[in-house]
Formats: sequence, C-alpha cells, structure tokens
Amino acid sequence: MKGCVTILYQITSLLIILFLVIYTFSLQRKIRKLEEQQDLHFTGDEDLEKQILEMNNNGSSLVEMVKFVRNETNLGLVPAKKYVDKIINNDFSS
Repeated sequence: MKGCVTILYQITSLLIILFLVIYTFSLQRKIRKLEEQQDLHFTGDEDLEKQILEMNNNGSSLVEMVKFVRNETNLGLVPAKKYVDKIINNDFSS
C-alpha cells in the first residue's frame, strides 16, 4: 500500500512538472510573437536616432544604448538591439 502511494505521488509530480514545462514554452512563444509584432509597428524617430548616434560617438556601450532605446520606446530587448544596430550601421533599408 505504501509503495502504491509513493508511485502515485511520483507520477503526479512528473505530470505537474511536464505541465509546467509545456506552459513555459507556450509563454516563451507568445512573448516572441509579441516582440515581433512590436518590432513591426515601430518606425523610429529622428531625434532618437540622433541621440543614439551621439551616444555612440561619445563611447557609450551597446548595452547602454539598447537600455536607452528600451526606456524611450518600450521595445523589447531584441527589437531594441536590432534598432540600435540598424542606426549604428547606417542600414535604413529594412
């Protein structure tokens, strides 16, 4: 009897862990999708671009510039980094 309870407890624990893992992956996918949508809707700002270029010329790190863009625009980490990279590399075609 005691063995059956232990096995039932282990199976229940594994099912809970499996559910949590699946749920975590589901949330990560939703976050990625929202970041992509946000990235598509952000067109940029001339003043912001000037500030980024000025920060770059003054020796600010990439991390500082991305953090600045995130604070100013509420973009996610990846879209903000892509935006900063685009500004620094003068790649305005995409």
